[in-house]
Amino acid sequence: MKIIIAGGGRVGGTLAARLVNEQHQVTVVERDAAICHRLFEDIGVLTVCGDATDPSVLEEAGISSADVAAGVLARDAENLAFATLVRASSTARVMVRMLDTRYREAYRLAGVSELVEEAEVVVAKMTTAIDFPQVAGSLPLASGDAILFELKVNPRALVSGRTVAQVRATPGFPRECVFIGLVDLEGRITLPDGSTVLRAGYTVILVAHRDELARAVESLTAEPPREAQGTPLEQTLRRVDFLAPLSDEELATVTRGAEYLRLAAGEPLFKKGEPGETFYVVVSGQVNLVADGGRVVESMKPGDFFGEIALLTGEPRSTGAVAAATCELAAVGREDFRDVLMANPAVALEMSRILGQRLARAAQENRGPHKRKGLFGR
Repeated sequence: MKIIIAGGGRVGGTLAARLVNEQHQVTVVERDAAICHRLFEDIGVLTVCGDATDPSVLEEAGISSADVAAGVLARDAENLAFATLVRASSTARVMVRMLDTRYREAYRLAGVSELVEEAEVVVAKMTTAIDFPQVAGSLPLASGDAILFELKVNPRALVSGRTVAQVRATPGFPRECVFIGLVDLEGRITLPDGSTVLRAGYTVILVAHRDELARAVESLTAEPPREAQGTPLEQTLRRVDFLAPLSDEELATVTRGAEYLRLAAGEPLFKKGEPGETFYVVVSGQVNLVADGGRVVESMKPGDFFGEIALLTGEPRSTGAVAAATCELAAVGREDFRDVLMANPAVALEMSRILGQRLARAAQENRGPHKRKGLFGR
């Protein structure tokens, strides 16, 4: 689109840079020649040095063929004059930044289609940030009656690992609070549906009525009782004996690095003899550990884990692993432990000691008449 921006100050310059980046045809009208030069040099935007309330300057900027005209001048009187001139000479949509709400009716009469109330936006964002420090960002909608907000999924939150449908069914969650986006750890955004899982560390984007924002934030950030702290993945990892030396914070760091995998029935996860670099937790479905010839050694169901020896030793797999049904796994790699162990070598030594004792017990049992299968053999 062809867009004319009146005013090249902080707001006008930032708006121009964003629009140029999105491949729009942008012209900035600005009185200050130094600002015009800087905008052209910094972002490559076309500039016209002159007064945006002068009809001849607007004509030079190409207002007659513009699709959108945006007024971000320093005073409402100037923005109003700009809007009036645009409506008289162009069919462009007119939008302005309103500083003083007393100009609202004048802007309406001038045919302004979009009003951005700067003070209201700033006040709404600041009050939301004060009342809800968990909220990463917010934007008022519908004159402030609704709030668009972002919130990062805490690994300890009850919603971590749950689907959108499960969260919406939670008692107390506002029915009219809508999930509109999910941003993963790499910054990619998806449009969620009921089956979308809220992963730890992901950012959810929602819209809620202002008077329901408190309930929405409370539902999304609620944590288990202190005696049951931890996400389901953390609680599962707590049952692994050689991870016991990890503190709650260290364990949370490890789980944040977990990668979630989805396998179809019959799809192999790894083969016997492959390097062991990853530890797995079954989130849903079933995985069979198989020996030579496809014989099932053990079936792993939701909450079960296998491959944990790989976290420390990297030894080849002693069995293969195949999805017995459609399943979802949380995969924790050796690299995810690097920062934790480097920051606390004593933890690594204690983990190694526990693992050594465990392997020694296994060797002792294997010399007896009965061999017991255990987690160490996976």
